[in-house]
Amino acid sequence: MAHAFSHAGFRADEPVVDLLCRARGRCPLVLVTNAPVWLDEDLAALGLDGLADDVVNSSRVGTAKPDPRIYEIAAERAGARPDRCLFVDDRQENVDAAAALGMTGVHFRGVGDLRTALAPVLT
Repeated sequence: MAHAFSHAGFRADEPVVDLLCRARGRCPLVLVTNAPVWLDEDLAALGLDGLADDVVNSSRVGTAKPDPRIYEIAAERAGARPDRCLFVDDRQENVDAAAALGMTGVHFRGVGDLRTALAPVLT
């Protein structure tokens, strides 16, 4: 089962990618993930290896969401204080952990959540 899951096809959600690219034109974009070490290869295969300014991958930094340290690393790499960061995730416990550090947290349930969260940056 794990093998099938880890080798399943994947795709990028184009409206999400578009929003992230537009946001990156106005502020740093750092991906925070609990992905395996081959995430860089997956991003490259999708043509997304230049999507973010940086990637904080738990398999590389030694701490995983929702540990506060991973959000601190992301803020450092973005060059911003946590209270100047927006954190978007599909898991509420990860959003809550980021918010506990002072980040603005958004629980992602669909592209509309991201669009609303990024509206102040994109207008």
